[in-house]
Amino acid sequence: MKKFIIIVILAVFSMILVPFAFIEPPYSKPGTTEAEATAEGALSDDTIAVFRTTGSKTVDMTLFEYVCGSVAAEMPLAYHEEALKAQAIACYTNALRLKGSGDSENGDISDDTSTHQGYIDEDERKEKWGDDFDKYEAKLREVVESVENLALYYNGELCVAAFHAISCGKTEDAGNIWSTDIPYLKSVQSEGDKLSPKYSSTVAFSKTDFLKCATGLGLDTDDLESLKSAIKITKTSDTGTVLSATLGGKSFTGEEIRKAFSLRSPVFTVKATADTVTFSVYGYGHGVGMSQYGADYLANMGYTYDEILKHYYTGAEILPTS
Repeated sequence: MKKFIIIVILAVFSMILVPFAFIEPPYSKPGTTEAEATAEGALSDDTIAVFRTTGSKTVDMTLFEYVCGSVAAEMPLAYHEEALKAQAIACYTNALRLKGSGDSENGDISDDTSTHQGYIDEDERKEKWGDDFDKYEAKLREVVESVENLALYYNGELCVAAFHAISCGKTEDAGNIWSTDIPYLKSVQSEGDKLSPKYSSTVAFSKTDFLKCATGLGLDTDDLESLKSAIKITKTSDTGTVLSATLGGKSFTGEEIRKAFSLRSPVFTVKATADTVTFSVYGYGHGVGMSQYGADYLANMGYTYDEILKHYYTGAEILPTS
């Protein structure tokens, strides 16, 4: 009897010494393995409120899950692991910068790519990747885990980690796109982008379609008497971005024209006849910050994620957040 009491006392004492976290396994959602749950640990203590445009609802989630979903939405998982690591750090940096900033009316960050950056949850990833889900999901989680808690800083402040799909061969100065000079978002070479099958595109508009898009810029059809002389590029940057163009006698930026006519980038030339206006477009996206295709090209050339990030974000540092 005395021996039994001693055993019970020792057992109770041992439970007091062992932290509660070790008694119960880390929380994980259905389908998450023990290894994946452990990997999420470093970021699972902090959450972020994400506004999902589909369904118009705000969802709280761990930063680990958010970064996984953001990388999956923003970069092809077929890309090189080092490019994906660079993308993960960019997504994490933007999440930290916006968290608690009040930039979004419905949470910390939106999955609307026109304002913030994309995000897709596990079910959406299954639908997107189909039979490749298990392979890509494992790759995704391994990539995010390998660079967790690393973010981009410039002079001690979190960076605006802008990125785009494909540059025109050089990235663009932020000041030429957003009228705000950002010292680490400067034009750099990205020659590998020219190898992309989506590097260039051509879009032709009939007179009816052209006039319809032009009204989105606040123009009246009366402003466009002659289609042949309706649009004229007046200024471009060294990169080739259209800085200003006249349309119906009024001046617009290349970004404004890109959005109005749903062009892939603000780097374009234009030819017009009496019946048709044709845009020849180079690159895909605003052109500022990291080129995703360029990052993959550099990774395949042997560059590591930190070398890729330092190439595209001039003077930035990659530092641990905890």
